[in-house]
Amino acid sequence: MMIYNLLRFILYLVISGVSIFNKKLRLFFKKRLCQNFKNNLFEDRKTEIILIHMSSVGEFNLSKELIERLLRKNEKIIISIMTDTGKEAAERIYGNNQNVKVIYFPLDDYILLLRIFELYKIKKTIIIETEIWPNLYSIAGKKSELYIVNGRLTAKKMKSYMKMKRLSKKILNKASKIMVQSEEDKERYLKLEVEKNKLKIYKNLKYSIKYETLTEERKNKYFETIISKDKKIIVCGSTRSGEEKIWIEVFKSINSEKEYQLIIVPRHIERIDEIINETDNILYGKESCSLFSENKKSDIVIVNKMGILRELYQIADFVFVGGTLVNIGGHSILEPLFYGKLPIIGSYYENIEEIVKEAEKMGFVKIVNDKDEITDYLRKSQNIDTSEFFRKNNEIDGILEELYK
Repeated sequence: MMIYNLLRFILYLVISGVSIFNKKLRLFFKKRLCQNFKNNLFEDRKTEIILIHMSSVGEFNLSKELIERLLRKNEKIIISIMTDTGKEAAERIYGNNQNVKVIYFPLDDYILLLRIFELYKIKKTIIIETEIWPNLYSIAGKKSELYIVNGRLTAKKMKSYMKMKRLSKKILNKASKIMVQSEEDKERYLKLEVEKNKLKIYKNLKYSIKYETLTEERKNKYFETIISKDKKIIVCGSTRSGEEKIWIEVFKSINSEKEYQLIIVPRHIERIDEIINETDNILYGKESCSLFSENKKSDIVIVNKMGILRELYQIADFVFVGGTLVNIGGHSILEPLFYGKLPIIGSYYENIEEIVKEAEKMGFVKIVNDKDEITDYLRKSQNIDTSEFFRKNNEIDGILEELYK
């Protein structure tokens, strides 16, 4: 630990020198290292508190249900978060909640972390996923019960931690309990010589996420302007270059009776012109095509607006999740599953493999390889309600039991 903190001190000196000429870097460190924690105290200084540390807005979003459940137990919570977007998201939801304080993570600074644990009576520290911060783990392990929730170790991280195995082993074993996502994660922790009795497997916190549902008023607005209520609606979400062409060709082959409507929601809206050209080249004007902003009930609607994909998933009869027919690795299939829609995906799903495997066990995902398989599936398939997927995989009750043993 002494060597680690010496290296941190040297790094601080180097960064301090560089930041003189870099305003953005200077502001980043100022926000995290010059916080006045005394101005952010709970009214009752004797109240025991739970500290939850996370890296970014992604970890915050998947932790929301855990936070809500802890608040229902009348807990007071400090959320420590690394990124600006994460802190903004947390403050947007909990900024006016008297039982929650949101702070920047002070970059594993030993003195600042010690100050936090002195000012607040922290009884439990929860790390979301696995970031090894030696000073945080060391202080939290001594002054509170330390838990890792939703722990995971990728092969890449594992290699890094194995290079400093002695430190990793010492730090991770300070945890009272490490709740990992899979058997594979458990094996990786064991290779780092984490005590076996500290490890417990619980499924990903993602399965506890609750997404907003579409109001009837909003749904009717779509039916009045964009969506053809009398047709089968295909929504292709987060599509990447090359995928639109496949789906437009599929649409051309199945829509001879004008019974389908295709909604394309590209991952990057700056590709709109490229998609329009692709559509014109394949259809030669035989199918009507319009942009979402034009408010037309065309055969094909290309969405040029951000933030409405989840709403469209709820209206869809068929959902395709992009980044899977081309070698990207796949985008989240959780949203369509939550809304009871069986996602159609291609064979490139490395980024979402764990969730795909779980969905596949329940028959709640369709993996296709080409446009012929897509066409065949659309013609033969029946709607399947996939909302049970979340009910079966949500293990947040077990996680809470571990925290209160």
